Amino acid sequence: MATQAPFRLGRKELHLPNFLVILKYSSWLPANYASFIVPIWFSKLDLRDYLYHAYNVRVGPSIRSYVKQSRIQQGKGTRIIRPQYKRWHRPRATKHMTVELERPFVWPAEPADYTDWNKEEVKMASEQQEEFNESQGRAKDALAVSNEHRSKMREQAKALLEGKVQWRPSASKGGMGLRMYER
Repeated sequence: MATQAPFRLGRKELHLPNFLVILKYSSWLPANYASFIVPIWFSKLDLRDYLYHAYNVRVGPSIRSYVKQSRIQQGKGTRIIRPQYKRWHRPRATKHMTVELERPFVWPAEPADYTDWNKEEVKMASEQQEEFNESQGRAKDALAVSNEHRSKMREQAKALLEGKVQWRPSASKGGMGLRMYER
């Protein structure tokens, strides 16, 4: 038998959320308070309905929210690859909500033994991932080209420098590609 909500339910139906609600670890708050990072468009009623329907957590009367603006940064934005000086932008703001819970929530203690999580295997996998990232960082273009393709490009460059062949626009690629023709 389903229990009745202690408040008037909103008309929004919540089935599969397409947003993130992040529970922050906040040791300075009492046990009956929880802090969340939510989408900017989230309201206090949305968070209350979400917690009740998704986790069956009842929220007390106090919900505080604030939008935290990010600091202005110089240089690279989200779509710019290289840093551009004298270009200022402000990263997206984040919305934080603090909720008073009806029942206190205590974070579980950190485990002393990590054998259940196989810590050595996770460490080895992260080291392999770091090695792969380093190899892809500086020489990623060199790794993408095979030795056979590299030797063909070397021969084409040599023929171009000697003047044996000439580059002309390719009609098959809409003028974007280039094709070599012998003289």
